[in-house]
Amino acid sequence: MARILRKPRLLDLVVEAIHACGWDVLILSSRDDHPFALSIFKGDTKVSLLVYIWNLTHGGFPRDPNEFRIQVTGVSQIELRVGWKTLLLGWSDDLNAFAGFDATKHQISMSGRSPSIQIKRDALEKAVKNGFATQARDNQEIAIAFRPDFFTSYVLGSSELHQTTAGILETKALERISREEAVDFDLEDIEPKERRQVLQTVNRRIRDDRFRVNVLRAYSHRCCVCGIQLDLLDAAHIIPVEHERGTDEIKNGLSLCALHHRAFDHALITVRTDYSIDCSEKEFQRLRTIGWHGGESEFKAALRDDILLPPKKEIYPSPSYLEFGQKLRGWTN
Repeated sequence: MARILRKPRLLDLVVEAIHACGWDVLILSSRDDHPFALSIFKGDTKVSLLVYIWNLTHGGFPRDPNEFRIQVTGVSQIELRVGWKTLLLGWSDDLNAFAGFDATKHQISMSGRSPSIQIKRDALEKAVKNGFATQARDNQEIAIAFRPDFFTSYVLGSSELHQTTAGILETKALERISREEAVDFDLEDIEPKERRQVLQTVNRRIRDDRFRVNVLRAYSHRCCVCGIQLDLLDAAHIIPVEHERGTDEIKNGLSLCALHHRAFDHALITVRTDYSIDCSEKEFQRLRTIGWHGGESEFKAALRDDILLPPKKEIYPSPSYLEFGQKLRGWTN
């Protein structure tokens, strides 16, 4: 039987999930308050969150063994704040998965009762395997199950996901996105254009998260340039995904700490086709000229001669991708 976790522990799981996605978080409320007020941020992106969360439980006999639910207790009404995202979540401790529900569809007064909101175990199990999964509920709501490492993807896409309908084409497209299948053909069939754009946005965010998870796992969560872990890593595209040759293959990715990711994107360092690490003397000279070269010696001393490589040769960075990526960033041999 799954453990029933207290609210402070549920908050810890939310914070851990946000960090696992490479984001930072500030807790703006007391740990004993519920809902929890959080500010999450990465780079220039910042989101304010109001988080309602309960344990997902089965409910016991004679309920459907495939049905999990949250029992909404301790609040009179789900609050929607202007400028904030309100998350209505469940956590399954035995499956290690979240469920997200549409807060706008659960605005009725809850005074004097504790309504339950359901999701199927099948959806949670699919999320554990694939990262996220969807379920159309009877009230035309799309419930979303997701793994902790897809938490911020859910946050950024929650409005779009919950705006979708339970229509056949949209449901099929969401199912294919969740299984990491090509969905372009399906999306072209969806009308109106606004609905298609919603699914395209969801697809891109899910692909970004999958790329990050796959690349960091391939490199054992270490920066391939300096070897650091410390939960400070990004998955960097060698050929930017926006380019027509950009892909989400692991061999088009490098696991880089935040410092070396910026250095790579700014063409301060590169990875040669023999996997050696090279510095741009031209760029360092430019920085010396303008007096921005502080820390140059320490920066260079922390670099490895060659990058750390994944254990499987078939997912090594592609030499052709590395060479083309260097051209895009202005490198010359």
